[in-house]
Amino acid sequence: MRAILSVFVFLLLVKLSIAAGGDVNYAEPLLQARDDVIFYGGFDDAFNTPEWEKAWGLQWVNRGETLSLAESTIDTGKALRVTYPRDAVGPSQSGTQFPIVLDDIDNIEQPYHRSLYLRYYVKFEQGFDFRLGGKLPGLMGGADSWSRSGGNQPDGTNGWTLRFMWRQGGELVVYAYLPKSKNGKWGEDKWGQDIETGFTAKSGQWICMEQYVDIGTPGQDDGVLKVWINGEERLSIQDMRFWDIENDHGKIGGLYFSTFHGGNTPEWAPSVDSFALFDGLVLSTKRVGPYAVQD
Repeated sequence: MRAILSVFVFLLLVKLSIAAGGDVNYAEPLLQARDDVIFYGGFDDAFNTPEWEKAWGLQWVNRGETLSLAESTIDTGKALRVTYPRDAVGPSQSGTQFPIVLDDIDNIEQPYHRSLYLRYYVKFEQGFDFRLGGKLPGLMGGADSWSRSGGNQPDGTNGWTLRFMWRQGGELVVYAYLPKSKNGKWGEDKWGQDIETGFTAKSGQWICMEQYVDIGTPGQDDGVLKVWINGEERLSIQDMRFWDIENDHGKIGGLYFSTFHGGNTPEWAPSVDSFALFDGLVLSTKRVGPYAVQD
């Protein structure tokens, strides 16, 4: 019986590894039997190597030499530890950035999606200085949609980004770069648009971040954004616009792992060296929900 069970588990792992990218062989136990998982990132396999970059579909990694691993209390594996140095601001001095591009992952047969779920965990370590704010990972459109940031606004043909962001005191928002909707609610803010979640992060605690996007119809205000934090629904928006013409830029193409203090002026910088942990990144066609957490 034990041998049969071992074979069954092995076949489930093979099934997942064929369908997905990232660290799929280290996926959470409850995810190993699911065929809706497209990408799993647990920082447990060949981290910070060419093999890691290939498996994760990374075209580039910013400040990769500053990244390290730490023991994770989400599971028995590792978490990514990101450094935000004192007096440092912007992506060249603080945190890290890398786009996870599904079209660059060999195992993934369908790299572009009209709807997709994202889930990951973040833990701001004790003493983290939130200062005025900083970026956190979120879904993005296809191709080079990560370029829709830093004041480079979408025009309806060239993608979009929906990163999270912490604001002063740890207030969490969705930080949106979207084409302007006809209803006038969304998009075309020069430096990105804050969408408040009503949740304030505290240091020393794991936080489960979830995001769902349905891009809707080209040229129509029928796109959907939903957000859950620690399993509680925080946003449900049904009237966004993600694209004006049908192309791969407008579809969901991956995850923009982007985190740093800023803004781009000195007052955004932390007053002390600060650190955050990330773990359990999942892209899926069905909602994943929180993992059992032990602080």
